[in-house]
Amino acid sequence: MQTRSLVHVPMAIKAPFRGRCDKKVIFQVAIGARNGRIYLEMRQKGAKDQEFISIEGDCEVLVELKGAQVYFSKEHDAITMKDDYTSFYGGLTYGDYDPEADRYRSVSFYARFNKTGKCDTSHPFNINVDLHQRGGKPEWVPISIDPDIKNPPPWVNSKPL
Repeated sequence: MQTRSLVHVPMAIKAPFRGRCDKKVIFQVAIGARNGRIYLEMRQKGAKDQEFISIEGDCEVLVELKGAQVYFSKEHDAITMKDDYTSFYGGLTYGDYDPEADRYRSVSFYARFNKTGKCDTSHPFNINVDLHQRGGKPEWVPISIDPDIKNPPPWVNSKPL
């Protein structure tokens, strides 16, 4: 049996641009159970049926976890890249700390717009979470979710190409 290991490349420590950015992109990830089945939903807030993060300008990206049993990983950085994209993404910070679980439920980082890039360029990354299995063994189950960042997205100025 062949096994593959996940690639976990850390983001840059600092933001990939100087100055302020007022734009914020919110990406929500929900894991839970519905009608006896496990579900995973990923959505960029304000976008319809979009399971990726679209970067249309320099911005802050906020990733929020939804669901009673999902928290960011203690073993890995909450967000890791699948290649070296340190010139585009950095400044990872943690928020929404749950002292009972000793884990976080939101993170943010900064993204530099790829203004000379080809439209619909994908930058694959990992959202590293721990699923709390109350009373189970193991109690914490690590999961890596692998959505994409589209930088630039498949449209320009919010209009499809």
